[in-house]
Amino acid sequence: MSLRVKLFVLLLLLTPGYPLADEPPRMTISVKNQELELRHYPAEGETLALWFPPGYGFVERHDQVIRGLQQHGIESWQVDLLENLFLPRGSDSIRQIDPELVAGVIEEAQQQTGKPVVLITNSYGAILALRGMRAWQQKHPGDNSLIGAVMFSPNAYQGIPSLGLPPQYIPQTYASNMPLMILQSARNGNRSQLEDLLGALRTGGSPVFVQLMPGATSLFYKEDQADATLKHLQQAPQRIVRAIAVLDKLPTPQNVARLPHETPVEETPLGLDIGLKPFRGEWAPPVLDLQDANDQQHTLRDYTGKVRVINFWATWCPPCVEEIPSLNRLREKMAGEPFELISVNYAQQADEVKKFLEKVDVQFPVLIDHDGAEAARWRVIAFPSTYIIDGNGKIRYGVNAAIEWDTPQVIQALRRLIEETTD
Repeated sequence: MSLRVKLFVLLLLLTPGYPLADEPPRMTISVKNQELELRHYPAEGETLALWFPPGYGFVERHDQVIRGLQQHGIESWQVDLLENLFLPRGSDSIRQIDPELVAGVIEEAQQQTGKPVVLITNSYGAILALRGMRAWQQKHPGDNSLIGAVMFSPNAYQGIPSLGLPPQYIPQTYASNMPLMILQSARNGNRSQLEDLLGALRTGGSPVFVQLMPGATSLFYKEDQADATLKHLQQAPQRIVRAIAVLDKLPTPQNVARLPHETPVEETPLGLDIGLKPFRGEWAPPVLDLQDANDQQHTLRDYTGKVRVINFWATWCPPCVEEIPSLNRLREKMAGEPFELISVNYAQQADEVKKFLEKVDVQFPVLIDHDGAEAARWRVIAFPSTYIIDGNGKIRYGVNAAIEWDTPQVIQALRRLIEETTD
């Protein structure tokens, strides 16, 4: 390398704000006496997209969409509050973040850029958006510099409910009147809850628009390599641009929506299970009528006579895959007893599942729930989720997480159910 080239490269490296390679420039803002570092994607347009993280933080696909927005002239700030606050990844940490901090980031973004702001997030990042917008509104009622929010497959749950029970939403879900656009992956596990979420959001007066993305499970999850997902990912910047145009035309709320006098949230245990949990629902198991990965039909209308374990899972779900060996061992230990183990693969195609089964030993039937409708009928929200049905056809246990299925405690519980079966 010549001396001239070396000096040129050195000059570029020393130039303030110059992005190194593909890394966007970083900047620091001060909010509530907290120094926050963010990734800055500059653009000359009139709108600033303020991105907040889901529970797992930002990933390469977020960067891909943001760079697409740059080409449309939309500036973006990517603020990873979990990283800045040294919080562990996960939805529980999202719920710990002070809404005033989110509101402060919105204020700082408006002051520094002079641009109207739209919030963008996905999954549990919706909690940050809904809480933060309300906190900002309380300080700036009637201010039109916050356009609203674009949320991909949003989750606004208080926590994961016991299996079979409806989700409980954060109180701010019922007290939102900001314009919202939901871009919903049609095969996402929360698709079946969309109507309930819309009802909750509209309680406070939010104008909510929805676009479904058929064939997509999780737009920003790299394991979702379906052609439909990759196509929607490519189209995401244009969808956001159109969403902003729609939201920006709506009138600015002049008042802050009030929280209901009695927030419709029940005090019930929330979170992932670590063992068998007694089933608290009051409904019977639906008819199960699906083909397995080998195109063999399985129809189960009458659940009496055997204790049955019905496991909902997906190949892209690491905890689901991790519990397969213990399910295999459970089936082996219960051999010869009135017991049956069936799994239902969530929203994947048979060919995709077959490829997985060629690599992973699964010793029980794998039924294919192509569009996720079966999981919705069984009120499944998280994966894996497993029901245990006694020999009289009644759901007795539900587990909304991966556990070790061949422990003495589980085996003992299953055999008790067998003993209780009436002839």
